[in-house]
Amino acid sequence: MKKAFTIVEMLVAVVLLTLLIGVALFSFRMQLITIHKTKLSSINRAISYTQLRSVIASMKYYAVQEYDIVQRVIPYSWHYFFDADAKKMKFITINPLFNDTDALVQLTCKDDKLIYEEEPLYGNMDFLQPDFSEKKKVFILMKDLQKCSFSYKTRDAKQLNSLKKDLPHLVEINLQQNNKKYTFYTKVQTDANTTKFSIEASLYDY
Repeated sequence: MKKAFTIVEMLVAVVLLTLLIGVALFSFRMQLITIHKTKLSSINRAISYTQLRSVIASMKYYAVQEYDIVQRVIPYSWHYFFDADAKKMKFITINPLFNDTDALVQLTCKDDKLIYEEEPLYGNMDFLQPDFSEKKKVFILMKDLQKCSFSYKTRDAKQLNSLKKDLPHLVEINLQQNNKKYTFYTKVQTDANTTKFSIEASLYDY
């Protein structure tokens, strides 16, 4: 007597095979989506850091003076415009993200984000006392951060968590995202002929 499959058995086998193929395809698709998201996250992080590095590296040795309570210049009070601590950094750059001219920039670690603020230096603000107006542009460079902080190395190799009235030689950015830690270093590119003494001389020659 010849053995054979019944139509019911065939249908059950086809249904089971279809389910197995469906599960396999779904698992494969989810794997592709996960890989794509990981790569996209890495690419976005790389783009963000490249933009950030360009802005910081192009930091400008911009000299300003202090004013008294009646807005008169305090003689010989000039200093480089830079105001930074472990959670924020405010400076002038010649290579901002949104403008083709010098701009005031602030980077802020707030909540779980790295926030970028920018406004043209020679626009609505008083370029002698740079500060943001309501027309500034705000952009979230990175989000979902578990850690975000800055530190600064001076020209004499001191490592500081805050720095005012002088530009750093190197900026260190520490980030943690998706339980992975990242440390980025950006050297401030400067003109070797631009020194504190040459700027001071040009300010007070007249």
